[in-house]
Amino acid sequence: MKREAGTTGQAVADGRWISGQTRRRLSNHLLAYRFVLPALALYAVFVLWPIVNIFTLSVYDWDGISPVKEWVGLDNFARLLTDPIFWQAFRNNLVWLVLFVPLNVAVGFIVAALLSTRIRGRFIFRLGYFLPVIQASIVTAMIWRWIYAPDGLFNSALGAVGLDDLARGWLGDFTFALPALVVAAFWASFGLSVIIFLAGLQNVDQTLYDAARVDGANSRQLLRHVTIPALRNTITVVVLLQMIAAFQTFDIIWATTQGGPIRETEMLATYMYKRGFQQGEFGQGAAIAVVLGAIILAFSSVYLVMQERGND
Repeated sequence: MKREAGTTGQAVADGRWISGQTRRRLSNHLLAYRFVLPALALYAVFVLWPIVNIFTLSVYDWDGISPVKEWVGLDNFARLLTDPIFWQAFRNNLVWLVLFVPLNVAVGFIVAALLSTRIRGRFIFRLGYFLPVIQASIVTAMIWRWIYAPDGLFNSALGAVGLDDLARGWLGDFTFALPALVVAAFWASFGLSVIIFLAGLQNVDQTLYDAARVDGANSRQLLRHVTIPALRNTITVVVLLQMIAAFQTFDIIWATTQGGPIRETEMLATYMYKRGFQQGEFGQGAAIAVVLGAIILAFSSVYLVMQERGND
């Protein structure tokens, strides 16, 4: 028996048993890597590599055609500091953010709360709210161009109720063009907030509601002290998604006003496209893209830090 024990101890000391365990673990990891590698390769080619190219292009002056790129360093970024159109686009993006995100989150939460109750045909309502999300953005833009046209649905509805004086070309109005497009973008995207909130509501522990009702809580108190705290993480996700979407707004603007009238609806994304693809200043357009990415990262980071402090 002593000899056998000595043999086993020697095997362990020589590392044969340990190396066997390590080989099996490595084999399992390699199997997992085989499944992950195709997705990682696609991510690297279509996400990471373009990001690297954008950063590289932002320090060059290039027209998109010439085989020679002129190194300019940080001049593209310095030019943005004195570019009034860039700052106007940035202000428009901030206004869009302030209008779009609270409206999207608040209405999305209210609709989700209503759809989470036992109402007839709730599946049809859920599908109806989500359809604009999966609809092609160009179709959404065409619908709202028709609604906001001088002879469109909105002005016809105002005329039908005797409010002809309020009728106007909404997308050509300096005051109302941006809010009008916020409403259009909200209609096209709030269904995503509804779906996320619905998923969050279904995961709330029902015993919390039962305990609160036993203590005499009414519907408003249940909402304030049970539902909203339980959905804190869900609300964070929805706000972040809509905040990023607000800064990336492009398609509905481009298909309706292209930044007009006189840049009143110009966004950083549309201005980036114009500088790069229309004016042939790809380095300047890339610099705007880098700044836009930094702004999104900064706003997202500040919001997450504030949420973490609130949770503490």
